[in-house]
Amino acid sequence: MARGVTAAAALLTGIVATGTFDTGGVNSTPNVIAAQWTAAERTGVGLAEAELRATEQAAARTTGSAPAETSGDPVEALRVAAGAHARSGGDPGRSSETAAEIAEAAVLVGRTLAAPAAGDAADDATEGGSVAEDLTAARTLLRTAGDASDATAATHAEDLATGSRSVLTGVVGTLATLLMLGVLVWLALRTRRIVNVPLLVATAMTGWLAYVSLNPAAVPVSVDGQVSGTAEVADALQHVREARAGQYAPVLGTTDTFATDGANAAEALGALDDPELSEAWEQIQAAQEDVAAAPDPAAAAEVLAGTQEAYAGLDTELSERLDGRLGAAASRVGLPAVVSSGLALLLGLSAAGLAWAGITRRLQDYR
Repeated sequence: MARGVTAAAALLTGIVATGTFDTGGVNSTPNVIAAQWTAAERTGVGLAEAELRATEQAAARTTGSAPAETSGDPVEALRVAAGAHARSGGDPGRSSETAAEIAEAAVLVGRTLAAPAAGDAADDATEGGSVAEDLTAARTLLRTAGDASDATAATHAEDLATGSRSVLTGVVGTLATLLMLGVLVWLALRTRRIVNVPLLVATAMTGWLAYVSLNPAAVPVSVDGQVSGTAEVADALQHVREARAGQYAPVLGTTDTFATDGANAAEALGALDDPELSEAWEQIQAAQEDVAAAPDPAAAAEVLAGTQEAYAGLDTELSERLDGRLGAAASRVGLPAVVSSGLALLLGLSAAGLAWAGITRRLQDYR
């Protein structure tokens, strides 16, 4: 009984330490989590891009001007974001809600693009409502979906950084180590042999797995820096795009959220510790006073057009940084996580084998 219990305890610790299990049930393997985390990050920035592109296109139609050359197709941006969301995993129920929100936002965005341009009709009314109403509803849906995507990305990031095993492996590993120490003492008293070396080594392995689960920095293979650094860039790009969309409120007559959005963008850029990016955003943000003071939507749009080149440069810089980080996620994040999980399982198997062999040898001696 002692042999079977100690071997099972050591093996269970190794299995739990792979990160395949968490307190919510069976989890994905680390390389799959890395892919889902990448998709969730791309979903958030993609939804923010769709919001911005829809806003730019609606503003151009409202003022009768041509969209900026850097303005893309919001429907295509939504299609790409929906595809990324489908690969992002997360809670199935909330994931379905997010997919429905993206689909509904796509319908509203399509209506805003189909609205008559300035001068083509007496008003901007569409079949389902005004351009401003449709755009506001679409932005609300996209922000809600974006928040859900951010939460999913944060969950995956935590799973990658901790291996989904900090608490569970800490508990299982600690209990297994105490059990094996108890068997060591009992075996020594029972057989009048002080030390069982194989069982002692197995106990040390199990204890080390429990220690590492509570102190991930003890393992040289760490993905925390890669995950957090990439998340900061994605967060900055998402907030900057949302704030840029908020700048168009005076042009479209929508709810002005720039005060909050602009502050969030400045904070997110500050987290990157790059003065050039922060200064670029400060210059763009400073133009909002002139936008708000413009006598009509066309004048406000003209002020924003003057900052378009600066914004396009900031957006491109952040996008390239994010693409570079996410493009290397499979090798820099997924592979190390797989290696650490494989080592954990190998240690668990080895500890179980040593515990079995040690007690078998002592049983033979005792007989």
